[in-house]
Amino acid sequence: MARILGIPLVIIIAAVAIIGSQSIYTVDETNHAIVLQFQEIQQVNSDPGLYFKLPFIQQISYLDKRILTSDTRPQEYLTSDEKRIVVDQVTRWRITNPAQFFVALRTESVARDRLDTLVLAELRAQVAASPYDTMISADRDLIMETVKQGVQLRVTESGLGVDITDVRTKRADLPIEVQANVFARMESARIVEAERHRKQGEQKANEITAETDRLVTIMQACANRVAEETRGAGDAAAIAIFAQALSQDPEFFTFVRRLEAYAKAFGPNDRLVMSTGSDFFKLLTGEGVIRPENVSSTASLEVEPIQPLSGDVTKSISDAEVETLILQCIPEVVQEID
Repeated sequence: MARILGIPLVIIIAAVAIIGSQSIYTVDETNHAIVLQFQEIQQVNSDPGLYFKLPFIQQISYLDKRILTSDTRPQEYLTSDEKRIVVDQVTRWRITNPAQFFVALRTESVARDRLDTLVLAELRAQVAASPYDTMISADRDLIMETVKQGVQLRVTESGLGVDITDVRTKRADLPIEVQANVFARMESARIVEAERHRKQGEQKANEITAETDRLVTIMQACANRVAEETRGAGDAAAIAIFAQALSQDPEFFTFVRRLEAYAKAFGPNDRLVMSTGSDFFKLLTGEGVIRPENVSSTASLEVEPIQPLSGDVTKSISDAEVETLILQCIPEVVQEID
């Protein structure tokens, strides 16, 4: 009898548990909960917590509250300057109005398809209005911001209950089939540019070399002129010194010069045949030389005192004068650089 009475009790407890599980649902911080009754929205709960519903009659549909990502395949576009470009973009969005979203789109997959269509259409319009250089520069971010605002406007007008967080490009490049030609043209342009810079460098080097050679030629010519002038001044001083020395004792000078001439005129192996009455023979034998022992005691050699050479003749060139001569040979351009 107790067993018979226990069976209904178990059934009642099971029924209560089933009804209780169908009456209670939870909402966490990542979801929106939509209460549906015969496919009509009865309630929307977005705050985390424990909620109740009618069992078996009402169903719960959950929508993600977090930021969602829609990543489409790379698409080819045509820029305003009629150049082809492949853009790979990604869209981030979130559900802000669960009721509108559920009525308009129902599921996230449908929402992704709808958003991809809107984003690609808006992106195609913006790319078509922009040149290729802009699409591969930092200004591309401004274009993507315009795309985001345009898509958000269409989403709001359509009542999709979605907020577009961001639209960004992962890559913007040329189509594969035209990259080789473009790279070849870029390489050719760089070669031409490098050759232009190389020629300009060679021209500049030639100008510098020519100018340097010109300055060197000028300085060498000036140095030769100064050297000749200095050498001429030295020769003039030597002649003046020679003249002063000659004026003090012409006979002694004549005697010395004769000896020097004979030394240069005859070699050590030369043989001479001369008359005993010639002056040269007398000079070699000493007959033409007045010696002290040949002078009588009553006669005296009057020797004039040797006069020192003039200081103006023997004066050497000073360091300041040398520096002045050097500065005369340095062009003004070199002096300005120094």
